[in-house]
Amino acid sequence: MDLFDWGEIVEQTNYYYTAPENTGMTSIRVREIDSRLWLQVKAPVSEDGALHVGKEFEKSLDSLPEVISSEELNGLTGAKLPDVRLAGSLHTCRRLCRDFEGVEICLDKSDYLGRTDYELELEYTGEYPSAVMDKLNEKGIRAVGTAVGKYARFLAALKEDGE
Repeated sequence: MDLFDWGEIVEQTNYYYTAPENTGMTSIRVREIDSRLWLQVKAPVSEDGALHVGKEFEKSLDSLPEVISSEELNGLTGAKLPDVRLAGSLHTCRRLCRDFEGVEICLDKSDYLGRTDYELELEYTGEYPSAVMDKLNEKGIRAVGTAVGKYARFLAALKEDGE
């Protein structure tokens, strides 16, 4: 918390959707911020340890659907996807630092399915953010292994609760 200046705090809720079969997508969700809703689909492009590259598709919605049809998903992404059903939600309090050019640092506290977890996420455009990584490394914070995103953590908790 003390390592960066967190200039903004954003509260958001992700409503996650699942299908009986694997969609091949990282996540299908509706994100709510300030009572506004967006349907978002993330498609994986590549993964290298903690570095995940993906393509995102998004459109605004007027209400939170229980089911999102394959037609709507296909129209948004151009990919053949099945109907998906609302599985639950994850609420995040996100602290943002934008003190480094081309880098957004997010410190998330997420609550879902009776659990709380924390995540430090760097989103950057252009060059690798070596100044930020050096600052993290000085405090012993390193990207080690494969990062597990919110959607994967949510699905693992959902599966664990279902067993």
